[in-house]
Amino acid sequence: MTSSAHVLDRPSVDGVHTGRLLVTRRDPVNRLYRSVGILEFDGGDYNFSYLRSAIGAEWFRPLPGLSKIESAYRSTDLFPLFRERIISPRRSDYDQTMEALGLRLGAEPFEVLSRSGGHRAGDTIELIPIPHPARDGTVRITFFAHGVRYLTAETQASIADLRVGEPLRLQSDESNTVNPRALLVMRTDAARLGYVPDPLVSFVHEVIANPYSLQVERSNGPEVAFHYRLLIRLEGQAAPGSALFNGESMETVA
Repeated sequence: MTSSAHVLDRPSVDGVHTGRLLVTRRDPVNRLYRSVGILEFDGGDYNFSYLRSAIGAEWFRPLPGLSKIESAYRSTDLFPLFRERIISPRRSDYDQTMEALGLRLGAEPFEVLSRSGGHRAGDTIELIPIPHPARDGTVRITFFAHGVRYLTAETQASIADLRVGEPLRLQSDESNTVNPRALLVMRTDAARLGYVPDPLVSFVHEVIANPYSLQVERSNGPEVAFHYRLLIRLEGQAAPGSALFNGESMETVA
């Protein structure tokens, strides 16, 4: 991959991590993550807007503290709903969690959200970095595998033994009754390690239609939560100007 792909993976302004995060919420019935809105940081201001496609859906409910669904929110401070999802340096497990995320101590709030997904115990909200393909379609995506908690205890334990840079592969899970397009993350020996997050599935299908590389970015043991066990890096090509994250379904009220 070219160096431009790395820049796209971690966009910045004067060294400050910036970008766009897709805000999703897990459906309590089918457990699929539904796209709700987009959180952006341009290096100075935070912006949040709901997706028009979400507002019109039967399942839609406003997020706590963001009740004005037809308004675009803008602030120099991170909105409370997202700020409370960043681990405090005062917590005893701060160093351990930052190491598990593969981030430096003192990483900026938006960078932490981009990597951690803003997970909280018993919560249904997750933030997903929106891919930024280069003009030639080059893309690099980093994400944590979903569904690790449903693996066997033996497989869960084996994740900690994965090496950084170890090659992995993706396989369609067409028997999946919740999402027929689901993609399994597999070791080269065919052992299952988890799933691609649902909000990324369509985009990843597009990437893996061409030659791609999938590898371990970081692996963690049972000392961290299931959703931080396996960090994966996907590199490949998307169609130049891909509209999967810029089309009508991603239109916001802003």
